[in-house]
Amino acid sequence: MLTHLPMSSPTMEPVASRTANIAGLPRWLFFSLLTIVVWGVWGAVSKMASNGIDADTNQVFFTVGLLPLILFVWWSPRTRGGKNRKAGIAWAFLTGILGGTGNIAFFHAFVIGGKASIVTPVTALFPLVTVILAITFLHERIGTAQKFGLVLALVAIYLLSM
Repeated sequence: MLTHLPMSSPTMEPVASRTANIAGLPRWLFFSLLTIVVWGVWGAVSKMASNGIDADTNQVFFTVGLLPLILFVWWSPRTRGGKNRKAGIAWAFLTGILGGTGNIAFFHAFVIGGKASIVTPVTALFPLVTVILAITFLHERIGTAQKFGLVLALVAIYLLSM
């Protein structure tokens, strides 16, 4: 029985269930690796779609493809939680606008002749912007190793674009 474990908020899910392993891996690592695989396949499929339709049409069908996932997530009991739902919804909406705009640019890069083997890894370096914004606006700090990683990411963009 897990009643002696601390509870998390807002779903009151026991901490142990959040940290349990999946396939012998910590849950966060399992889902991170799953993200890499799914997004990797998505990058290749996006190039194939871009060979047949323009970037704007690709985004429309990308969005239509999200509908089954939206319905699945909408009925999750966790969609009712949160401490500041209005602000959360506003930020999520902005996230959708920014993500959709990025997708259109991504698809456009393919339509105008970009190779999946180049466009996908270069655009996957978007965390550079996230790190810069986190340092600037969220006052997060990074160490020497992370700074070195940022420099290597910039070098990677240069090398991939040659």
